[in-house]
Amino acid sequence: MKIKLLLILSLVLIFIFQGFSQTRNVVGRDIGELKNLKISGRIIDQITGEALVGATVTVREINKTEITNTNGNFNLVLDRAEYILEFRYVGYETVIYPIVAVGEGRINITMIQEDFTLDDVVIFGRDPEKNIRSTEMGAISVSMNTLKELPPFLGEVDIIRSVATLPGVSQVGEASSGLNVRGGGADQNLIMFAGAPVYNPSHLFGLFTAFNPDVVNDFTLYKAIIPARFGGRGSSILDIAPKSGSLTRWGGDMMVGTVTGKASVNGPIVKDVVSAQLSFRGSYINWLLNSLNNPELRTSQANFNDVNGIIYGEINENHNITYSFYRSYDDFALASDTTISRTNQSQSVHYSGRFGEKTEVDLIGFHTLYDFSIFNQSGINNFDLLSGIIDTGLRLNLRYNFSERNSISFGGDTKRITIQPGELIPGGNGESGVLPQKVQNEYANESGFYFQHDFEVGEKLGFSYGIRYDIYQYFGPRTVREYAPNLPINSANVIGERTYEDGELIQTYDGWGPRVSMRYSIDPRTSIKAGYNKMYQFIHLISNTATIAPTDVWKLSDQFLRPQIVDQYSLGIYKNFKGNIFETSVEVYYKDIQNVVEYKDGARLLLQNNLETEIIPGQGQAYGVEMYVKKNLGRATGWASYTYSRALRRVITPFEEEIINDGNWFPSNFDRPHDLTLIGNYKLSSFTSLSATFFYSTGRPVTFPEAKFDFAGNSLAFFRDRNLQRIPDFHRLDLSLNFKFEGKGKFYDGDWTFAVMNVYGRKNPFSIFFADQPGSPPQAYRLAILGVPLPTLSYSLKF
Repeated sequence: MKIKLLLILSLVLIFIFQGFSQTRNVVGRDIGELKNLKISGRIIDQITGEALVGATVTVREINKTEITNTNGNFNLVLDRAEYILEFRYVGYETVIYPIVAVGEGRINITMIQEDFTLDDVVIFGRDPEKNIRSTEMGAISVSMNTLKELPPFLGEVDIIRSVATLPGVSQVGEASSGLNVRGGGADQNLIMFAGAPVYNPSHLFGLFTAFNPDVVNDFTLYKAIIPARFGGRGSSILDIAPKSGSLTRWGGDMMVGTVTGKASVNGPIVKDVVSAQLSFRGSYINWLLNSLNNPELRTSQANFNDVNGIIYGEINENHNITYSFYRSYDDFALASDTTISRTNQSQSVHYSGRFGEKTEVDLIGFHTLYDFSIFNQSGINNFDLLSGIIDTGLRLNLRYNFSERNSISFGGDTKRITIQPGELIPGGNGESGVLPQKVQNEYANESGFYFQHDFEVGEKLGFSYGIRYDIYQYFGPRTVREYAPNLPINSANVIGERTYEDGELIQTYDGWGPRVSMRYSIDPRTSIKAGYNKMYQFIHLISNTATIAPTDVWKLSDQFLRPQIVDQYSLGIYKNFKGNIFETSVEVYYKDIQNVVEYKDGARLLLQNNLETEIIPGQGQAYGVEMYVKKNLGRATGWASYTYSRALRRVITPFEEEIINDGNWFPSNFDRPHDLTLIGNYKLSSFTSLSATFFYSTGRPVTFPEAKFDFAGNSLAFFRDRNLQRIPDFHRLDLSLNFKFEGKGKFYDGDWTFAVMNVYGRKNPFSIFFADQPGSPPQAYRLAILGVPLPTLSYSLKF
């Protein structure tokens, strides 16, 4: 009996030993022969229950990393074995989670924010090596946890101004609306919130961003090689992703600042199935204006508000639907009887689905409304000036993953766009001296179809190539002038008119836009990337100012105004140091731009039914070098970006009176050769941090009068060449101090932020105006929006 027991025990030990010997060199500890087990899961915030979008899931044993989707879900395919999973997210404590994969299943992970978020700031995506390994160039993803460490602008985080701290991105002034990316105008950026385009991204003409940061999860800026699924703009795509509410519990955020306040609440409507989020933000800046000594500012008024509503429904772990509503409104009157107001309103429905392990589908429908109004109440000449844009479309994207390193994507989009350029309505119950006037509406369809293939060849090479076909159709109803051939397009050369019926095709443009990029890895921490893309843009912002102004006009391409065509070439080297603690990159680019819009001398752009008589097509070119250094970890973090760039224009036509600056290249309105940004964050303790931001840039171009002359009893300025002078250089220092208190439920429990903008009181010029001086040409004077240090205090909490 004992011999039998010893024999059985020996056989068991031999079997175990042989099993161990066979698996000792296999990843993990093999406990069976099953392969390709599907493990799914979801990552949420432990306190709020919100999904953590873009968190990384790393399987240590096989060096595999997955990123959660817009609902916080992830999917892994593993063999039957034991593994250690590592979960990371910017500003959250890392979670180490061991699993035994014995079959398919689902896990839920909760993560909690760190006491302070500086130790995990990663700006180039969530994967710390994504900037090295991906084939993307100029694609920068930023989470809101990262932005919270920047000095706030007037009490809160500003998305658009934060984007302007990145290399190759700038703004032309202190209170500028819009962005200038790699030498492009503000109209060359497609800004999307929840998949819907937004035409005015600011409040009060640039003083505030139009997006409430509390409802933004993250955003991605594409400024070099733009994926083929995007089209319609020449310089960049800014894709802003909203948060979805918690599926498990109700909670919210609140902030009270010096000039703004906001509140949001979110939670489950049907637990674990449907959630809702509602957010509101508003200003009370008038008390600040009324307290100033300047009599013009004291008689001014300014208001804005925005509201967001998001409903998220999870059909199952692979299929979900999100409805997003967004509306922003602002109006202000600056020491006058004229009030300017703007409204953005958008709705979108986004379906996201995953079929099996290889196929992903995104379907987005959107409707955007943009209204712009000027109200004058001066008395006898009361009037309302109205304009607007309606943009309705559908976008379908499909992706098929052959493997982790080989995937294709394809799809298309279409939209109908209507522009009301302007309508002048007399006020005062018919007693106004202003005559009614209406500019003809414009109608167009814009569609695109694309294909893209991303793949890697070994560890060294990665490729991405694709192509997009854009087609644009311009429709009636519209009455169009006909001009004499071989003569300048002006009112003197009109020979007739043609009227197009409703829906009748007037003009069609189409074109192929290739996109290609490649990556060569010198070593695991260093790579070189190169790429090219071609973009078409069918909508134009007609302006003779450097930034978006009240008199600007949106205009569609027609038979006179051709679409802008942008060819961009990029080359860059990327290197990380000391375990990805430091990131560095140097990128160079060149852009060739066809059909840029320039205006004739003395052009009248407002309420103009025939803009073709006031504008001239030109050529553009932009080139530059962008240098970037970032420190991700430690008590001291931050980044520095420097850009040397030029943005030039040239106008040559067969007609001498239309040629600008003798046909020579001249700086565009937003040409700023030197641009430097320094960002620093220092963690004083677990609950206190100090942040600083310093900006410097060359002053933008301006045209000074060279002389003056008298005509019909009036003194008029004489201008010769365009944009050959510059306003003074721009520079500013901002500081902020953040305190995080744990008051055990008391009123001071939360985050307090004290910030000072423009610490040393630099009077940076927002614009230049001219005043007549006897015996000399008109003299230039600067207008500074923020010429003194401006302190702000804000308090925020979560509940």
